[in-house]
Amino acid sequence: MSRITVDTTRCIGDGACVEVCPSRSLKLNENGAPEEIAGSDCILCGHCVAVCDCDAITHSALPDEPLLPALRLLPPPAVIDSFLASRRSVREFHEQTVNRDILYALLAVARRAPTATNSQRLHWIVVEGIDKVRALSQEGINWLRTAGLSPARLEQWESGYDFILRGAPTVVVACAPADYAWGSPDCVIALTFLELAAECRGLGVCWAGYLTRIAAHHPPLCQALAVPEGYVVHGALMLGEPRFNYRHIPPRKPLSVQWL
Repeated sequence: MSRITVDTTRCIGDGACVEVCPSRSLKLNENGAPEEIAGSDCILCGHCVAVCDCDAITHSALPDEPLLPALRLLPPPAVIDSFLASRRSVREFHEQTVNRDILYALLAVARRAPTATNSQRLHWIVVEGIDKVRALSQEGINWLRTAGLSPARLEQWESGYDFILRGAPTVVVACAPADYAWGSPDCVIALTFLELAAECRGLGVCWAGYLTRIAAHHPPLCQALAVPEGYVVHGALMLGEPRFNYRHIPPRKPLSVQWL
């Protein structure tokens, strides 16, 4: 049974939906209207619905939620370029946790990030509160001590500096199934979406590299995070209100590029 319903009173038969289908699951029938090819492997990307100028297509297998309007007027490149260039890895935060409504909004943005074959197999964990976050750092310290790594960093911890999660009040963790080959890039892309959405809301953000690395080697940390069985941590972000504002964009190394 076809999952595509076409309102023939609206359809103009331009074939755009057929052309944009990445899995080539559609064709134009003898009446010039799109129809699903039997046995095709639709990836539920929604391109056919999104591209239709006359709103003639309904896809029954897509999630039951309203379509959002696509933004037609984008900010000038100079604005976007300046925003991206001025982001900083914030490591000094105020203590208050990020508002739950804001976190939901950030996750909603991250949910729109591209995933391989539109699989959308990511799972999110949000840790709220300085005490809970510091407990994660402590578990990381336990592993570093056992592994005999980073003695200089361990001295920083003993002196009161949390170099693992930097005293952040909120941490967002991205996971994917262990048997999913594209888990790491999918999580990184989604976290990048979330990071930029957080930045434009005035939040400070920093990638939690220590947490990600230690989670791959230290099951107690995954237990503390309540990572679902069969899932792997592929990345995490620290979030919070930044204590300081940055007035300048520091220089970077020269661009290394090869043209072919």
